[in-house]
Amino acid sequence: MRVEHPPGRAGRPWLVHRLQIARRGAALLDEKHRALTRERNRLRPLVDAARERWELAAREADRLLAIAEALGGRRQVEVLRAAASPPADVRVSWRTVLGVRCPVEARVLTCPEPERSALIGAAALIGAARAHRAALRVAVELAGLECALRRIEHELRLTAVRRNAIERRWIPAHERALAELELMLEELEREDGARVRRLTGGRPGPPVRSVGRPAAVLREPTEGGRGYGPDADARRSGEDRRI
Repeated sequence: MRVEHPPGRAGRPWLVHRLQIARRGAALLDEKHRALTRERNRLRPLVDAARERWELAAREADRLLAIAEALGGRRQVEVLRAAASPPADVRVSWRTVLGVRCPVEARVLTCPEPERSALIGAAALIGAARAHRAALRVAVELAGLECALRRIEHELRLTAVRRNAIERRWIPAHERALAELELMLEELEREDGARVRRLTGGRPGPPVRSVGRPAAVLREPTEGGRGYGPDADARRSGEDRRI
């Protein structure tokens, strides 16, 4: 993964800011992952218990239906199935859990009984119908719990993928880009320093004031063109003494 960033020194604060955001995002996703894991662990026992109740209720309904068929014959069961009855009324309540919309409750409000005319002469079918209505209520509850568990597990997988993508690809790529940029900036600074030293080393330095013997004071030529300067003064003083 190659990171495109502003060139030069402007790229460093840009990369640092992006890394801060990425690390904060990874921390939030990790926290969300832990919360979703707790919710999944809470739902799993509820689903298992509801599935066990549904299996028991379904077996009981099948047992009573088999007894009704044995006592009243297959024809009575077919007559009961053909008897039209209103559909059951099911209500599902939803809520948002950690950004996931899940069913929090699913229950049967009304489950109409079959018409009495279809049950005449088939008393065994009454118990079978009641057992099937009880199994329906447990099945609706199980369906709501399983739906919530599937949605939580799906979001859990997506969260793990996003977190791993940031931690294993996004952040390392930006860290490499930042390290390369800082190395390049250091090399540029060394080159600039060497260039400045070369330029300043070729220029003449400031004048140095002499602290030794003072320079000779120029004088006007003496008469006869005997010269000037310290030696001429000494000669003149010697001549004066001889005179």
